[in-house]
Amino acid sequence: MLDHGDTLRTFIALPLPGDWTATLEDVIDELDSAAPAGVRWVRPSGIHLTLKFLGATDPALVSRILDGLLDSVGGAPGPALSLSGLGTFPNRNNPRVIWAGVSGDMETLANLQQRVETLAVGLGWAAERRPFRPHLTIGRVRDRISPRERKRLVTAISNCAVPRLPSWRPDAVRLYKSELTPRGAIYTNLGEVEI
Repeated sequence: MLDHGDTLRTFIALPLPGDWTATLEDVIDELDSAAPAGVRWVRPSGIHLTLKFLGATDPALVSRILDGLLDSVGGAPGPALSLSGLGTFPNRNNPRVIWAGVSGDMETLANLQQRVETLAVGLGWAAERRPFRPHLTIGRVRDRISPRERKRLVTAISNCAVPRLPSWRPDAVRLYKSELTPRGAIYTNLGEVEI
């Protein structure tokens, strides 16, 4: 790979439908009003289901990635998915990342993710060592949060219910560019493949 100054920061993900984005915006608003200012919330329009984080990417590889996605996932069955509550990484008592869960046809989703993983490894990226844990990141907890604020946050997450929505079947896999700014990440669609 090239020097980071000559590369794009990219990832492959499933874009969400409008009703999921609107629901997650309501969840974020509820948590934001109940939780401390020690959380950086994700813009609802930027929430997505990541299949593979690529990171530093030579711009010349974008067309090869998109062609590879067409070959590996184009026309693949999309899983029927539902929103399924809130959680945190690494654990409930010490949240660093706040996420909304995904449930439903996990076997089809895992198969789709594995196809993307195989493509990325074939193009030179390292294989992911961690197991695939599908989730939708909605917030990141700042380092400076006090123990008292952390406790309030944990309580707010426990008390927040994610409304049930009709299941959703993704119809595209998208390659995104991510630009990190002081106001949060900005995501740009570099291309997508229908599934």
